[in-house]
Amino acid sequence: MYRRTILVIIWFLTISCSDVKPIEPTLPAIGLPVFEEITEQSGISTFRHNNGASANKWFPETMSGGGGFSDIDSDGDLDLVLVKGSSISDAPGASMGGIEVFENDGTGNFSRREGLGLSDLPGYGMGVYSADLDNDGDQDLVYTTLGPNAILFNENGKFVRHSNAAPGFEVEVWSTAALIFDADNDGWNDILLGNYVDWTPSTDIYCSSDGEQKGYCTPELYSGAPGVFYQNQGDGTFSNATLGSGFEKMTGKTLGISATDFNLDGLIDVIVANDTDPDQLFVNVGNGNFEEKGVVSGLAFDERGRARAGMGIDVGFADQTEMPMVVVGNFSDEMMGVYRYLGNGAFLDRAAVSGIGHESTLTLAFGVFFADFNLDGNLDIFVANGHVEESIERVRDNVTYKQPPHVFLGDGQGRFSDVSNQITPPIGSYVGRAAAFGDVNGDHIPDILLIENGGGAHIWKNKSQGNYLRVTLEGSSTNRDGLGTRVEVYSKDRRQIQIVKAGSSYLSTSEHAVTFGLGEAAMVDSVKLFWPSGQVQVLNSVEAGHYAIKEEK
Repeated sequence: MYRRTILVIIWFLTISCSDVKPIEPTLPAIGLPVFEEITEQSGISTFRHNNGASANKWFPETMSGGGGFSDIDSDGDLDLVLVKGSSISDAPGASMGGIEVFENDGTGNFSRREGLGLSDLPGYGMGVYSADLDNDGDQDLVYTTLGPNAILFNENGKFVRHSNAAPGFEVEVWSTAALIFDADNDGWNDILLGNYVDWTPSTDIYCSSDGEQKGYCTPELYSGAPGVFYQNQGDGTFSNATLGSGFEKMTGKTLGISATDFNLDGLIDVIVANDTDPDQLFVNVGNGNFEEKGVVSGLAFDERGRARAGMGIDVGFADQTEMPMVVVGNFSDEMMGVYRYLGNGAFLDRAAVSGIGHESTLTLAFGVFFADFNLDGNLDIFVANGHVEESIERVRDNVTYKQPPHVFLGDGQGRFSDVSNQITPPIGSYVGRAAAFGDVNGDHIPDILLIENGGGAHIWKNKSQGNYLRVTLEGSSTNRDGLGTRVEVYSKDRRQIQIVKAGSSYLSTSEHAVTFGLGEAAMVDSVKLFWPSGQVQVLNSVEAGHYAIKEEK
């Protein structure tokens, strides 16, 4: 997240971008998306994340603020799971936080729920991730913390922490991102746990930006904490399968993990955003084994060969090349990372020419995700921004602590236009961290959730008009959520692609349904589903609307 420091910490470097000349994107013909903030009327305005900020200036205080969407009561509506946060205790494992749940009535009105087994959990909370881990038809949770992590199994709408389910999962470590995915296509979802740095209150390093007062340190002063891969045994337990899987090369300082099938071989690959260390690409070679290819793929560094402050991350098929595109949130004075797959294991850095790089130079990006907001058939990008240092405005006249999100509209050719300042009413400025998408009111189009560090949670209802095709999956031989399934929509001479996944963004969980914008089209020629089990289903002449599709047995 921070640039390199020597002796006294120098926080705020300026990188000249005078040589960056982005190509001006073309706004989609359908026009701007329409959003309405419904935070107050939705019933979640009472939520406040607690970052525990104190005079100690503990490193983790600037980082937390996770949450997202999960149908915790299995009624078909997306509920909210929000990491409460806590104060950091000097005693290992003594901090108590947990997850606050707001239950959805199906129309976007939420009410706080207690007694679910989530409100009092040990550790300083970071992120929460939702998926069906035991294939029983309901959503379980993975909770990451500075302290003991937790796997929380959903048992009739209440959550039970099985401390022995995954040996080593609850050790004292600073965990951040997690990815729930089926690594070996055996029908059971596995867990990849991303860890950050080796930090405790007792090992805290004194840092100062002015030589007089203590400030927040940088990750470069700490050793990275390596990631861990847990393989689902299909009986409610997980085994540590890191050694020999390829993930032993996951070096740490990880803040974001995303998944896709880059080469469309039916195996889910993994990309990891690391903070001031090279980003990593783990190519799935089968049977739960991966090869790390970050440097040779072109994803590890920026165009000048430097590692950046990788935070939030997502992957989507955003242009007519039908190749996946990766976006990575970075620190202010660093452009966001934008890479497009070229084939043969190589990626091209397109931050400048995409229109994203120049617009994101001064903002500090955390949560980021792809979604088609205006339903024109082109994926757009939402970015939650917010600085880590409250005093930044005293030393910089062009960088603020609270920052407006980016709303990048895609033109279908791999170029984007930031329309955040054109949306009415304005979205506002926040200390943004987690960002997720999901349909909160049953109209089947993606709404937006943003969570602040030390602040509230915010929901924007998407009121854009247009036709769509929305697909919700249920696997049989494949894992119950259908994670890893590639959904292709064909209309005339165009193909849209999305891959069902859990996680991505920053400390966030989004809905598993995939939504394709159709614009004014009322029907698509066909829909193809490539299930991880190897089965292919084809639906012809499909009308616009929402479809729940079960894998054929």
